Amino acid sequence: MLIRFTVENYLSFNQRIDFNMLASDETNHPHHVVENKRKLLRSSLLYGANASGKSNLIKAMAFARDFIVDGVGKHKNIDIKPFKLQEDCIRKPARFEFEFYCMGRAYAYGFVLGTHRVFEEWLFDISQTEEISVFERREGLSTGFNYKHPIFDNISDEDKQRLKFEADGTRDNLLFLTNCKERKIIRFNTIYKWFEDLVVIFPQSKLLSTFAQLNESFFNEILTFFDLGIKRVHFAPIDFDSSREISQSAKEKIKANFPYGEDRAYFVSFEKFNYVIQEKQGNLQASQILTVRENDKHKEIFFELFEESDGTQRLIDLMPMLMTLYQDNTVVVIDELERSLHALLSRKLFDLFLNNPIFKQGHSQLIATTHEVTLLDIKQSFRKDEIWFIEKDETKQSMIYSLAGADVDKLNLVNGYLNGRFGAIPFIRDAETLRM
Repeated sequence: MLIRFTVENYLSFNQRIDFNMLASDETNHPHHVVENKRKLLRSSLLYGANASGKSNLIKAMAFARDFIVDGVGKHKNIDIKPFKLQEDCIRKPARFEFEFYCMGRAYAYGFVLGTHRVFEEWLFDISQTEEISVFERREGLSTGFNYKHPIFDNISDEDKQRLKFEADGTRDNLLFLTNCKERKIIRFNTIYKWFEDLVVIFPQSKLLSTFAQLNESFFNEILTFFDLGIKRVHFAPIDFDSSREISQSAKEKIKANFPYGEDRAYFVSFEKFNYVIQEKQGNLQASQILTVRENDKHKEIFFELFEESDGTQRLIDLMPMLMTLYQDNTVVVIDELERSLHALLSRKLFDLFLNNPIFKQGHSQLIATTHEVTLLDIKQSFRKDEIWFIEKDETKQSMIYSLAGADVDKLNLVNGYLNGRFGAIPFIRDAETLRM
């Protein structure tokens, strides 16, 4: 589970900002909270005006995740985008840190980097009151390891030498954690996998790909829950290698992750088609996802996804995300949840995740940015500490704050938000002031 994410000097974030999933002492909707030494929230909504920084927060998470999981090529620059509205920020490094639970322990993993190199990298165990260093890397110094930490249980002198060798040999533009994965050092595999399993979904990204367990009955039950008029889905086998709809680069990426394991599937969405890729008896098998409806004679009619409405396509795009949430211990972050979705469907999606028994007892988290004001309901749907606002201050840097502890229990939040009581709304001049 995600505890906290901080970012500094990246996109519209100049000073360090803190987004966290820590629950307050609020007693409303106790089933939205997971007790794990810390009380953590299962969901969060982020509001703000256009260009306030909502998407930039998600982009910061995605950049950090991708840099950890994929790294960069040798002699390649790191695609850092510093805060541009203050001159000295252009030359300053960016900082990212995640705090999270992994295999029963809480960790803080972060790094400081510029265009050409990683200046700092650290992993701390924060399970107890006192933080314990696992490893620390600083520019110009040898990486230090705390071999007393349980992550190093039963480590041999030979393994210690290998760790030191790999740490000293990590490229300037690469993270040590990423290098460990590339060099098949398994000590930090669970840490790396936490980031690999972090799902970030953008509205403009039609190529959404993620791993999930394929559960056809679950798929159909969810579609029935949303009442889209779809009887079921059908998985039509295709010849993966000869398919023209799947680009060669996408095929290479899909094959690079193969084999997936008998219980996992790879979901890929394109402009017109959605596919599921599975391992069957050691071979790669691809199927196109079709929807099935009944005509006036109760005969099943097959539809390709591009024939469905944008809202239906969006929900089917999100279906693998729901499957990963169902598997437990997954963090899913969605930018602009409401794209192509009716307000009631957005509410229903959170209702499903937070209140349905198949999700209710889990440790997964769903975080979303949205403009959908009808979700601002702290009596029926959400807690105050689940609602966050992002806006820019007078220096044009994005700032973030939550409703936790705010005295708003008797307010109509929708009206209050639209009237500017909480900030994070656009400033729009009166129409008659516009001069051509």
